[in-house]
Amino acid sequence: MPLVDLSEAAPRAVRAAGADEVVTYPVSAVLSLHRERTVTLLRTLRSQHVLPALSHRWGSEKAYGALLHAPGAPLTVLDVPGPRWVVGLEQRVRALSNISAVMVLAPEGTDSVALLRAGAVNVVPRDTPPKELAGRIVAERRWLDARPARRRTARAAQGHRSPRLRQASQLTLMDIICSAARPWCCHELCLLLGTAAEPMNRRALRARVARLDERLAADGLSVDCATQWGRTAFLGLTSSREENRPQRGRSRKGCS
Repeated sequence: MPLVDLSEAAPRAVRAAGADEVVTYPVSAVLSLHRERTVTLLRTLRSQHVLPALSHRWGSEKAYGALLHAPGAPLTVLDVPGPRWVVGLEQRVRALSNISAVMVLAPEGTDSVALLRAGAVNVVPRDTPPKELAGRIVAERRWLDARPARRRTARAAQGHRSPRLRQASQLTLMDIICSAARPWCCHELCLLLGTAAEPMNRRALRARVARLDERLAADGLSVDCATQWGRTAFLGLTSSREENRPQRGRSRKGCS
């Protein structure tokens, strides 16, 4: 991705509204695999106006909810503070790229080709000089804005929202399932909803989906999933009538 002149790009990232300054960042969210070590990065880039003031831990459903309802194409910066978090990074990028474009800030020696193949839109060394890094972020934002959207918007799930879904975690899980660019593998969802230390276990995921199904059932809806060879794919929501139709080539005995 070519660099841009920040003297032209920076005004696009900051705007004023009345007496209060409203900052609009090119990055929708910063996810960190170790928030304490990301603080220094945010402080260093503060004057560039490209990153929000706060980061979110990996697995933050608040961050995922913001991404799913972001206007336009969401862009997430995934900060990888050191080599110890590189193991399994491809799987994290693949899962996160299902709901957002992902730009990875990686430590020296990281296999950037593998991350790009996993779905990252860019991989930048974490020790890149601040002005250059800011330029790359702004260039990425412009490139994303010029692309057609590839994910389903969470607004498509608004029609399925029930007053019975009162918990934020239930709403976020429904939005994640409904808004992905492609069906979810159960292992990807476990990874996305887990922590930087370990993924959510499948039993906990099944329990969460079962609770969501209970709330949706009163409205004639359920989570659409298919199980094959021991793996469950989550496809979105379906009505009870559609769920009862015979499906060729896949088991529909529940999200197990």
